[in-house]
Amino acid sequence: MLYKNIKILYEDKDLIVLDKPSGLVVHPGAGQQNQTLVDFLIKKYGKNLSNLSGLDRPGIVHRLDKDTSGLLLVAKNNKTHKLLQEKFKKREINRLYLAIVWGLLKKSAGSYNMNIGRNPKNRKKFSIFKDGGKKAITNYIVKRNFSNVASIVECKLLTGRTHQIRVHLSNSGNAIIGDKKYGKNKLKLLKNVDKSLSKHIISFKRQALHAYFLSFIHPIKKIKIQFNSKLPSDINELVKKLKLI
Repeated sequence: MLYKNIKILYEDKDLIVLDKPSGLVVHPGAGQQNQTLVDFLIKKYGKNLSNLSGLDRPGIVHRLDKDTSGLLLVAKNNKTHKLLQEKFKKREINRLYLAIVWGLLKKSAGSYNMNIGRNPKNRKKFSIFKDGGKKAITNYIVKRNFSNVASIVECKLLTGRTHQIRVHLSNSGNAIIGDKKYGKNKLKLLKNVDKSLSKHIISFKRQALHAYFLSFIHPIKKIKIQFNSKLPSDINELVKKLKLI
């Protein structure tokens, strides 16, 4: 059961900061009606959660994809929920992610500013739109390169579109390792890599994306709240393998 891997990092009468494991869906949706983070929250907190996102999403202010791990904010009441939403809109909540991507980026730092919308041919995917879609901005810094095979990239969300980081990186030619929806294994990058290492990298089972840093001013207490989340064991093991290249 994934619930036992949920870590509550901070809690008061207004909000919760938790560390979500990969493989756990945040809220009920198509194909996933139970065993979600919402089920865990209801069981633990009952009705002591906000309902601004709907009765099926109590407490949920923002979300992470099922296979993305890391830090998540939950609101316990509607006042806090509304104030947090305003902070997200004003970009007053600092969210940083680490992604392990294929290849080398063209620049060591930069920004992706490309609209994102639902793919008209596949409604489960999102795509870049020159006209239409919604504004999506991701700032990035390359933290480390592993030869020409892979890179660790820190991404900062300035907007919060569905699959935003995954779509932006894939569009740049640097899909996240393990992302089956938006990327393919770049076998040509591994032609000079030891076969056992190559096998480990290719077989990585989920997108190597982790929400590792969260900071904001508490909307009620007016104090700075800041958290770091260590890389989970699977991504940490992937990085160890890449260091051997």
